[in-house]
Amino acid sequence: MKRQHLALGIALAATLLAAYFAPQEEAELVAPVARSGGAAPPSAASAPASPARQAAAHVLRIRPRDGGPADGEDAGDWPFARAGWSPAPAAPVPAAAATVVAAVAAPAAPPEPAGPPPLPFTVLGRYAEAGGGEPVVFLQHNDESLVVRVGDTIAEHYKVEGLEGGVLTLLHLPTNQRQTLDLGSGQGG
Repeated sequence: MKRQHLALGIALAATLLAAYFAPQEEAELVAPVARSGGAAPPSAASAPASPARQAAAHVLRIRPRDGGPADGEDAGDWPFARAGWSPAPAAPVPAAAATVVAAVAAPAAPPEPAGPPPLPFTVLGRYAEAGGGEPVVFLQHNDESLVVRVGDTIAEHYKVEGLEGGVLTLLHLPTNQRQTLDLGSGQGG
């Protein structure tokens, strides 16, 4: 325990000696800043300051707790200045440019649909009873298996209009266009 106390005492004495014999020039870098106008006291203001000292004094200014710029300092110089949520005010636009902006900003007519999207169904199979019952087609849409008959509406956008041979006819309701889905060459059953 005595060795620890001795080591701490030596470290304390060395620190005090270093602080006492520190060069005066470095101490001038930390010039106090008056809170009222941001100007240094008259003793520091009368001495010419080098660019390095000015930069050091700028960095060492006491800043408010809210993170804003120090007194007398422009908020644009402070990288962590508070910013509002509202956008910056728009610069005035010359009259000639305003007509060009108005012409460009005019909404264009929506493009006409190029047609219905490709069918999102995969054929799993079909079934028709031997006694002439209504044929049924098994489709897959995403991860869902569907049992489809003529007249059904599937996937909210397609209506089954007919089943002839190996072709299923579907009406895409948003575009009112017909599409066909090949079921394969077999008749099923």
